[in-house]
Amino acid sequence: MTYWIGIIISLAAGFLVIRRMAARLDPVLQFFLALGLGLGIDGTCAFYVHILFNQFNRFIPVGLVLASAVVLFFIKPFSMPRFKLTKQHAWGLLGLIVLAVPLAVSAHYYPLGGWDAWSCWNLKAKFIFLGHENWKDMLSPQFWRSNTQYPLLWPLINVWFWDLSGRFDQAVPMLNSVVIALLTAGVLLLGLMELTGQLAAGLLAVAVIMALPIDITLYTSQYSDSLLGLYLLSAFLCLLLSEKCKEPKLKILSLIFLGLMSFAKDEGMVASVIAALLIFWHQRKDKKNLKAFITAFCLAALPTLLFKLFFAPKNEAFVNGLLSAQKPTTWPRLETIAVYPWFEFISAKWAGFWLLAAGGILLAGKKLWCQALGVIGLTLILYLGVVLAYYAVNTYFEIVWWLSTTLSRILFALLPTIVLWIAAGLKDA
Repeated sequence: MTYWIGIIISLAAGFLVIRRMAARLDPVLQFFLALGLGLGIDGTCAFYVHILFNQFNRFIPVGLVLASAVVLFFIKPFSMPRFKLTKQHAWGLLGLIVLAVPLAVSAHYYPLGGWDAWSCWNLKAKFIFLGHENWKDMLSPQFWRSNTQYPLLWPLINVWFWDLSGRFDQAVPMLNSVVIALLTAGVLLLGLMELTGQLAAGLLAVAVIMALPIDITLYTSQYSDSLLGLYLLSAFLCLLLSEKCKEPKLKILSLIFLGLMSFAKDEGMVASVIAALLIFWHQRKDKKNLKAFITAFCLAALPTLLFKLFFAPKNEAFVNGLLSAQKPTTWPRLETIAVYPWFEFISAKWAGFWLLAAGGILLAGKKLWCQALGVIGLTLILYLGVVLAYYAVNTYFEIVWWLSTTLSRILFALLPTIVLWIAAGLKDA
């Protein structure tokens, strides 16, 4: 019961922000965006509480969320949206219920998450909650295998729910993994319905990403990649809808999602900076709103900045292959990095998705590289380029093992955004 009270509080906090930025959108879509945003607000509030008071407190983080909601409520008159559930909404929500079944079954078989969840994200959450004033011990160099330099949003979201109940409960990260998966599906489904006006396009897009066995497994493995995927999708959906609706506030919301994403993972930090800079460049002529865009991103990314400046330890699993004499970057390593992704794309675990995506890109053609769609396309290319360059520069790990264990998760996080990008491009083609 306490968990669902936490969900309601998160929804309320996110909804009050969404209503001021996206009041013209479908109210059902607003609620899906609001819960994702509310979970990010939970995590950042928990972070501020722990750096200010040095340990968890059952009431302070929840109080911060509620106080923020009250302040937003009274900033200016607030109105509830008028709900009108159509047949399309009913069929769409029924589709999400069907998708919840395999997710619930998979989550049941992964109650502790995948290996990295157990050894990294959930371990950090336990340290933060159970360590009390010693919670920063999780940043000790001896725990370098847990990626101690990674930002903390995913663990802190789980901690916020534990703070609310006052006790540790392993069911929380398991339930949150399913909620994040369904939020991703809901944002993609209702977002495409808003963009295209077609239920079929949204259902097909969701089926493509949620029916893949690898996606079901990764969503319920409790990895932060799923959170990264949700925020990147939400950010770019808001960007596309801002241009469709001629509503600059939606771009502010887009940059808030990007700022929160930077606190999810180092890869999320890289992707958020690339996307934000491209949006700033795309909006460079809008002098009136550019300052608001930059401010929104910086405020949302402030926890990341504070963590990286004052808390994050040195990355012990990094060797600069360009400077190292013991483990230099070699031509065979570069050749492996250049070739391996192509084998990944045709791997049976993706069930032909990347061939389907390539066909969609060819059919959409130039539309994918114009206006806001062009920002999405350039972000994907630059982000993947930076990731592959990091594989080349960091020679600490054996490259074939590293690619085989991490590349699929990087692509998994991009999948919803890639589907949104192609579907929106096909609609305009």
